[in-house]
Amino acid sequence: MAFFLAVANRKGGVGKSTVSVMLAHALSVWGGKRVLIMDLDSQCNASLILIGGQGWSEARKANRTIADYFFDLFDGQSLQPKEYLLHGVGDVANGDGRAPKLSLLPGSLLLEDVQGELFLKQAQQSNDPDIVANRVRGRLEQLLRRFEGSFDVVILDCAPGLSFAALAALKIADKVLVPFRPDYVSQLAVDRIALIIEGKRNLDDLEEIPIEDRRYVCVANYVRDANGRERTLIEEIALVHPMLETQMPQRDGIANAFDWVSERQPIEQKYGNGVVDLKQLYSEILPMIDNAT
Repeated sequence: MAFFLAVANRKGGVGKSTVSVMLAHALSVWGGKRVLIMDLDSQCNASLILIGGQGWSEARKANRTIADYFFDLFDGQSLQPKEYLLHGVGDVANGDGRAPKLSLLPGSLLLEDVQGELFLKQAQQSNDPDIVANRVRGRLEQLLRRFEGSFDVVILDCAPGLSFAALAALKIADKVLVPFRPDYVSQLAVDRIALIIEGKRNLDDLEEIPIEDRRYVCVANYVRDANGRERTLIEEIALVHPMLETQMPQRDGIANAFDWVSERQPIEQKYGNGVVDLKQLYSEILPMIDNAT
């Protein structure tokens, strides 16, 4: 059965999609895992990184996106879920120069609209909005789980808000990785997403769960000054929330890696001076997956 790793934060611009893709590359190339990324963000950044603009446009025209998948299969139609997946995506190569076992369910600009339509459709059967919302989220949870027998790891790249799809992803995730920028706004966002993940009302209630037993872990991203004000903020967040030792710096090698190219390249070449940081991130995430499966 697959390990479900959600990458989420209430705040945008913290690098959720880039971290999702980096881990997908590392787990499929270095770990030899069968990896699926499900792009749940209507900005579609993970999809654009993995298949480029033209590839994403072709997937959209062929109705092979997450929005199409949800809309077509929501009522249990006997369609083949695997037909919505793209395989061998990305522009990195494994050790023999071939494509790693990396697949994608592409994102869609229409995902929010489709979720709204599904809500309205269910509202025809009940006047209670809570019942309707639970039905929609529950059905999306089932659809997200449809591929668990075909992959070792499913990475759920979540949108910043609390859409039905994002809530479903947080519910089924074995672990939630919370990237954040070391600033005060992100500190509040981390608090909020932690409460949602653990189902607690406030930080006092959250403290009832030992840090080592929580379903989420944070990672500082876009770190520029590891010894100054940012270090203080990271340490403050780590007092309340579980934190990876890895800190992802703001490097050109990482930033430039997300321009999709048509020819495959070794992962070390793609990430340049950021490959050391990626290896550190990978070395902390891999045991979480292996110990759970």
